[in-house]
Amino acid sequence: MGEKLAEAAILVAVGMAVVFAALVILMVSIMILNRLFPDRDKRTGGPALAEAIVSEESGREIVAALAVAVAKAMEKEREVIPEQRTMNVVGWSGEPSRWAVSGREQAMRSRRKAGRQWGRRSD
Repeated sequence: MGEKLAEAAILVAVGMAVVFAALVILMVSIMILNRLFPDRDKRTGGPALAEAIVSEESGREIVAALAVAVAKAMEKEREVIPEQRTMNVVGWSGEPSRWAVSGREQAMRSRRKAGRQWGRRSD
């Protein structure tokens, strides 16, 4: 038992060392690439900042348009249409469809079979 525990501890330590070494190598390579190829924003300065301001303003306009659309949709949902007044708390109060009737009948039949299977009636 002690040998397996020591072997497991060594395996964990080696695994962690490999992961951290790979992360350090990745970090160093990214730092080297950043020095070789600096960002366009740092080199030019002016135009990149102007583009950022324009994109930020257009982003605000898009958000405002989406907010107006959502508000209009919510107002439309609140309106009561005369045809929808037949809805009650439970569901549609009109004539049920064939699909709903057959589904209900099938559920009721399956319940009766289960009751007979155990020697009692389901009420």
